[in-house]
Amino acid sequence: MNEINIIGKILIIDDESINAETMKDTLEDVNYQVSLAANAQAAKIIIQEQSFDLVMMDVWMPGQDGMSLLEEWIQAGFSTPIVMMSGHAEHKDVVKAIKLGAVDFLKKPLHDILPFVRRILSEQVFKNNGNSNGITGIDFDAPLKVARNIFEKEYFDHHLQKNNYNIAAVAALAGLERTTLYRKLKDLGIDKNKA
Repeated sequence: MNEINIIGKILIIDDESINAETMKDTLEDVNYQVSLAANAQAAKIIIQEQSFDLVMMDVWMPGQDGMSLLEEWIQAGFSTPIVMMSGHAEHKDVVKAIKLGAVDFLKKPLHDILPFVRRILSEQVFKNNGNSNGITGIDFDAPLKVARNIFEKEYFDHHLQKNNYNIAAVAALAGLERTTLYRKLKDLGIDKNKA
C-alpha cells in the first residue's frame, strides 16, 4: 500500500484470526493501514513501536483480557481512541468499557465496519481540531458537494487570513493555479480583497 494514500492507522487486537483478518482486508481495501495483534502482550509491543489513529480490541482474549488492558492503557494516559468488541458481551460489559474510557463497544461479528470506522475517526478529528477551526458545523448527512463546499470555504477562509490574503501563497499551499483559486473563491462567495 502506498504510504501517501493511507487514510488512517488501525490496530486490531483479537485472538480470533479469521475475524481479525476479515476486518483487516475490509479496511485495507479502502486504504487504512492495519496491524494485527493476537493478544495483549503482542499489542503492548506494537503500541511501543508505532502510533495509531484507532485501536479495536476484543474483550475476551487468552492471557490478559481486553478490559484490563483498556483500564491499564487509560490509566497510563493513552490517548488513542479504543473501541471494544465482543461476540457475547452483556450489558454490564458495555457499560464498564465505556466508563473505563472506550469510545464505543461493538458486537461481533461486525457488519458495516467501514461507516463505523469513518465515523469514529471523523469524531476524533473534530474533537481534537474542530472547535478551533470552526469546521464542526458540517452536516454529514448533507450531499457530498454541499459538505465539500462548506469545508472548502472554511479551509480557504482560514488560509487566507493566516497568509494575510496572499493569493499566491494560498494557491501554492492548496496546490492550485492562481486563476483556479480565484474562480473557486468566487464560487464559494469568499472576498479575496480583504487585505
